[in-house]
Amino acid sequence: MSHILLAALTLLAPAPAARPAAAPARSAAAPARPASPVVVVSGGDLHVGDGTVVKNATVVVRDGKFAGIGGPELAASAPADALRIDAAGKVVTPGLVACDNQLGLVEIDLEGSTHDDARAGDHPIRAAYDASRAFHAESSLIQVQALGGVTTAAVAPAGGLLSGQVAWVDLVHGDHRGALAKAGVALDGNLGHSFGGSRAAALAKLQEVLSDAQVFRGRKDAYERAQTRPFAAHALDLQALQPTLAGQIPLTLSADRASDILAALDLAREYKLRLVVVGGAEAWKVAPELAAAKVPVIVQPSRNLPSSFDTLGARLDNAALLAAAGVPVVIAWLDDSHNLRNVTQEAGIAVANGLPWATALRAITLEPALAYGQGATHGSVAVGKVANLVVWSGDPLELSSRPTDVLVRGRAIPMVSRQTLLRDRYRSLDKFGGGKSTKSTDARPRPDTGAAATTAAPPQK
Repeated sequence: MSHILLAALTLLAPAPAARPAAAPARSAAAPARPASPVVVVSGGDLHVGDGTVVKNATVVVRDGKFAGIGGPELAASAPADALRIDAAGKVVTPGLVACDNQLGLVEIDLEGSTHDDARAGDHPIRAAYDASRAFHAESSLIQVQALGGVTTAAVAPAGGLLSGQVAWVDLVHGDHRGALAKAGVALDGNLGHSFGGSRAAALAKLQEVLSDAQVFRGRKDAYERAQTRPFAAHALDLQALQPTLAGQIPLTLSADRASDILAALDLAREYKLRLVVVGGAEAWKVAPELAAAKVPVIVQPSRNLPSSFDTLGARLDNAALLAAAGVPVVIAWLDDSHNLRNVTQEAGIAVANGLPWATALRAITLEPALAYGQGATHGSVAVGKVANLVVWSGDPLELSSRPTDVLVRGRAIPMVSRQTLLRDRYRSLDKFGGGKSTKSTDARPRPDTGAAATTAAPPQK
């Protein structure tokens, strides 16, 4: 057990700081890039996100937005002081979008003080809980995901029948004021056995709350005068339901069993809700109904084995079957918030099981933005949209490919995370004395670690 404890302490240890007297170390392959109001990415094959491909493309970014998209001639007209990124021989895509996760709300799974993902208490209706109020912009997990190409996250609370409001966040590490793009872009909830020990009880409670919210909308004054019957939820929760009832934001409901998905469709039809199904292990069974209602389904393709009786019908080609039926497909990593970057692997699995490549890329870029109502600003490379962009060494859905440059809101982020710092710190045991070198055999160029990544051997003990 001692070696397990040592490994755990190593991961939790503070990242090494540079010696004050040491000169900043720079990688010759990837020098540090100064901030610039204009960025020009040129030479790569640009996959816009809607299926369009521009060969030998040039993308111009100004003040955090896409300002121009074209060919090589566009690069020549850019300002002389623009930051230029050479993408020749590489693939350029929109930044990836991670759906239905607790990024910035949970840091360490087994440490309760790092959990802000749920409102405490037994009441199942928590619609007023706003995930954006608890988002931690300095979470070490943000950089890890951004280095994997994820530039935006739909951060959702957990628990209860209605968990709370989803925050739309750009992964700008450390920017407490600016990381939040928009609060309350969706209302998150759960079907199945999320209330009363029965899916029938959960549905009945959800119908009761939605009906009460409709009544509350027209009788707020009477409620304040205590002239209404008791409602099924607190006034703040009923008020938080109003944008959903008005069709302004979607209701994202986790449901896997085919019968639960059909019940969610009936509920959406009855209350005129914009529905998004999350999980959808058996969604392929009811694909025609989902397509007719134009309801997006957020799936994780690798969930192909039954984890419960709700997922007996799980299969690897779920995404392909849904797309073939005309269902808007979104691909996500739904298992935890530490590995959201695995969304490219999930998309690759879907392609291996019948989903067209272009549809898979759209499912992790534009389709998530559309599902959460953020397609006007995110999800594709278009003039005026937020400049979230990734330059890949190769096919982004191949495990051997990696991002070489990532732009979040138009700024090239340092390719440094807690993981890269720990990798560099422990790359060789020689500095600790007595150990044989364990230098990595990875021959790929290392990302720029900048001054923050300059490491010194800790004092010998």
